[in-house]
Amino acid sequence: MIKIPELLAQFETRLLKDKLFDYPERIACQKETLAEARKELAEARVALEEAEAILKSVISAEVNPATGKPAYSNAEARAAEFINRKKDDFDCQAAEKKRLRCEEEYNSEMFLLEKLQDEFRSCRYVADLTARELALLAGDSQSESREVESREAMLVGAGAGSRQPY
Repeated sequence: MIKIPELLAQFETRLLKDKLFDYPERIACQKETLAEARKELAEARVALEEAEAILKSVISAEVNPATGKPAYSNAEARAAEFINRKKDDFDCQAAEKKRLRCEEEYNSEMFLLEKLQDEFRSCRYVADLTARELALLAGDSQSESREVESREAMLVGAGAGSRQPY
């Protein structure tokens, strides 16, 4: 018959418990990291919007020196000029690069959080499966013990019964 400490060691229950207790803290730390990445991404988006707004206002304010009228009189012309200038505008390009870098960082941190959550979920399933296996083993062990006790009782009863005169 296997002893309980040996059985628990065989099923690595201490390791499972340690992992289960460790994951919530790791997930909480990752959530904090993700929140910081989200904040930086939001700031980068605002910086890009500001750089684009400045460029759009410069384009809108330009005047054709020959006519004294706006250089780009309709929305389509201003939008086209904005696209052309945005490619060469240092502030817009720097803000776009920062936004992309922050977005990559955010996505990476989100992936790590989801990975931790998946690992935690898997660990919980393994712990549940292990608990069920141990319960089955304990049930088998108890039924074996009961069978042995039954046999012993029958033997004792049979022996005592043979001493009876009737």
